[in-house]
Amino acid sequence: MTAGSRLERWIYQTAEQRCKCYIFFTTVGSFVARAVDFGKIPFFSDKHNFLNQVFVKNCWAWTILLITMLAAVRLVFERVPVRKIYLIILRLLFGTLYWYVCTSVIDGIKDNMGRCSTGSANTLLLCRAEGGTWRWLMDISGHMFMMVYCNLFITSHTEEMHRDEGKSATLPSRLISALCLLLVTLFDVMMIFTILYWHTPPEKIIGCLVGVLGWTLTFKQLVQLLGKLSGSL
Repeated sequence: MTAGSRLERWIYQTAEQRCKCYIFFTTVGSFVARAVDFGKIPFFSDKHNFLNQVFVKNCWAWTILLITMLAAVRLVFERVPVRKIYLIILRLLFGTLYWYVCTSVIDGIKDNMGRCSTGSANTLLLCRAEGGTWRWLMDISGHMFMMVYCNLFITSHTEEMHRDEGKSATLPSRLISALCLLLVTLFDVMMIFTILYWHTPPEKIIGCLVGVLGWTLTFKQLVQLLGKLSGSL
């Protein structure tokens, strides 16, 4: 198998396959990166780089934009059943709630679980107010969480589109699907550098698992719950 075919297989993985790969590579890669010094790669080893600031930090916003565009295009050009569009909207709403709750909890843990160099302050804000330096005891990787969740979220929707339309998908749908693929690939690349350069292994693994949990709730448990609710009406 050539390098090109391996890359193609990776890019076109299903969400289920990606889920397993993300857990495996985050776990193994985090401990390898802890043990081996890979050196600093210009641009990517700087957390203030353009890709990180514009795309990774706003990955949920980019995901909402592309999935909304995909839903609109499918409704207008492919006449998909409205109930499928409702389901996409519901997933986006649930995903936004999940993103908000998880990022709030992650930030809360980071801001309240640590030590201040002054010794007296017990929160990040109080520590800064006293001019001290806050040392985190646990800084769960929010970037890992969001990139894993967004990639699984996007891949599941593009899978659904290809399963429904196949070769009959319209040009607008194919264009949006291509943009989704580019974003997923970008997040895959940025995940590699997150594993290499930032956070401790437990912080990255927990972030990854939180993302996988969100995808499971969004695409498995949510659908089952809706089925039970519709059956009881």
